[in-house]
Amino acid sequence: MNKSTAKSTDTTEGLTASLFSFLRNNLNAISLLIGLIITAAIFSLNSDAFLTLANILNILRSAAFLGIVTWGMTLVITTGEIDVSVGPAVAFSAVLLGWLATHHGLPLFLAIIIVIVTVTLVGYLGGYIRARFNVPSFVTTLALWSIYDGMKQLLSNNQPIPVKSEAFKVWANGSILGIPNPILIAGILFLIFLYITKQTVYGRSLYAVGGNAKAAYASGINVRQIRASVFAITGLLSAITGILQVSRLGTATGQIATGLEFSSIAAVVIGGTALSGGRGLILGSLLGVLFISLIANGLVLIGVNSQAQNVVRGVLILVAVLVNVVFKRESKVI
Repeated sequence: MNKSTAKSTDTTEGLTASLFSFLRNNLNAISLLIGLIITAAIFSLNSDAFLTLANILNILRSAAFLGIVTWGMTLVITTGEIDVSVGPAVAFSAVLLGWLATHHGLPLFLAIIIVIVTVTLVGYLGGYIRARFNVPSFVTTLALWSIYDGMKQLLSNNQPIPVKSEAFKVWANGSILGIPNPILIAGILFLIFLYITKQTVYGRSLYAVGGNAKAAYASGINVRQIRASVFAITGLLSAITGILQVSRLGTATGQIATGLEFSSIAAVVIGGTALSGGRGLILGSLLGVLFISLIANGLVLIGVNSQAQNVVRGVLILVAVLVNVVFKRESKVI
């Protein structure tokens, strides 16, 4: 074998090894992309409106509202925690904004700041209680779920509160270069959290705490602070989502975001983040958000009635999760 042939063989082997390494490390994302393509193809065959530009923007707009909360949920689950309060937190944020701005006449900008600070602090408090007293996060956030749900009803008396501001409506209904603002906001936040998880000490600490909290503590990481901070982040993102929903609808109502917490958790798990902690994928969560939003939109377009939609959506999500589990196991074998 001459030198040129040997060099060519080495190059081929190197490329093959790189390809297998890429596949092994990205099987979850690849399987989810394939699932997205297949699902989109099925819906497009059953509805001519599915692949229109207007409908694609509708899917992305819906995905944006789910995505904003899901970026925070990814951090929570990465640390081995869970937050079931985000749905009512979004609804409470919306109602609180209407209550302050409409019922009490506060300037809208001031009301928005109060909403963001309040819900972020409540999220931090829930995280602090979990971290300081070692209360399971499911129990802590379930209590917050009830508090938010009760408060939104007390403030609104179960009635919608109009928020009249044409400038404010542009936040969620306007666009830049044809791209709806919610998509841009969700995209910017996605890039921020992608950077945080990949390039910062804080991001590495999230994985360390989720993987082995005792070892993380022994290495000098403030485990309590990390745990409390991720719940503050979900509070912040829930507030932002609630504010954008008020902007979109022109009214504050406690009926929004019903079941959002379950859709968010499902998107994170579908995206490959381990519920046990230590493994979190913001990019995977993005694909999970798109998958859930695509299903919700497609079911409406093909005429599946509302009673059956939850059943079909649940089955498809379960299948997606199971497929990802299988691919993860296969990736360890390759």
